[in-house]
Order: sequence, then C-alpha cells, then structure tokens
Amino acid sequence: MPTANAMLCRILQLLVLGAALSSTAGAADPAKAWYVGAGAGQSRGTQYCDAQAGTVVQNCDDQGNAWKLFVGYQINQYVGVEGGYIDFGKFSSNLAVAGAPGTDETKARAGFLEAVAGVPIGERVFVFGKVGGAYWRIKSDTQAGSTLTKIKENGLDAMFGAGAQVFVTKNLAIRAEYEYLPNFGNDTTGELDMQVISASVLWRF
Repeated sequence: MPTANAMLCRILQLLVLGAALSSTAGAADPAKAWYVGAGAGQSRGTQYCDAQAGTVVQNCDDQGNAWKLFVGYQINQYVGVEGGYIDFGKFSSNLAVAGAPGTDETKARAGFLEAVAGVPIGERVFVFGKVGGAYWRIKSDTQAGSTLTKIKENGLDAMFGAGAQVFVTKNLAIRAEYEYLPNFGNDTTGELDMQVISASVLWRF
C-alpha cells in the first residue's frame, strides 16, 4: 500500500496536471451551484496499533483504502454546504491477548455534513476549509484463541478538512483534500484520530 506521503505527491501531481489542462478551458461558471463528486485515497487510524492492557499488538496495519461520494451546493463564491458518505476501509492486526494468539479486523464508515468556506484564486482554483459532523459506524471482529468478539457501534463526532480544487472545464474539477476526525469512535471501540488524504473528481450542473 502506498504511504501517505506518496499518496500526497500523486495528488499534487494531479492538481498540477489539472491546472495545466485548465489553461485552455473556459472559465468556471459561478451560476452553476450544485455539484456531485466521487473520490478515493488513503485513511489512517492513529492509535489503532497502540497496545491495550493485556494485549500485545503484532504486524499491525493502521492504513486503509478509503473512498467517498458527496453532493454539494455552492451558496456563493465563498461559502457552500456538502454532504456525503465515506468508507475508511479496513484496519487489521495480529494480537496476543493474555498470551493467546489472535487477530483483529476493524472497518469504519460515516455519513457527513459540512460547511465549506474558501477563497477563489483566479477563475479556476478554489482553496477551502471544511467543518461539520460525521455519523459513523465501526465494526470490529477480534479473535483471541477460540473466542470471537464482535463489536458494532455508532456515534457522532466532529469532522474537519482542507484542500484545493482546480476546474479543468466549466463543469469538471479535480480536488485534493485532507480530512481529520479527532476522537473517532467511543470507549467500546477505542478512540482513533482518523485522517484521510484523497483525490476527487466533481461535476457542477
């Protein structure tokens, strides 16, 4: 799996390519307010690999393949709202629980709603920040010896983000962004600082 730094470099290359392509495209139309988009990237659940009392963590992978779908409404050139669904992928590890070998597999997803505020740079580039909430679901299967423990939990947490997008044509744009969900989860699932780096394509209409 590519590292977060490698993923970020690829996203930046994509933005540069989009900016180059947009140099020959028409200007973005500010009257086009609604948009839809889809993206993919890499998530990381910081603290997932931390050992708990009586548990030794081995061969841990705290990075997952993330993807998202979203829809938004641009109220004016500075402010909009955005909602969607994001799948953070799967985290996994080999464990030793009280001396017994075991495994853990954790999957996470969320629906989100955010306010988006930013500054247009010229006619094609938009740099933005986001703040809102995510209603999440975490599913965890932990096998310790002959005992299988299944956990399914839901909850609501804050969500933040920042990024930039480049309009390749009047309707088509590419976006790179970083999203952060502090204290993602609860006491039952364990709390993570969830981070996502992604690239998206969006279409305005």
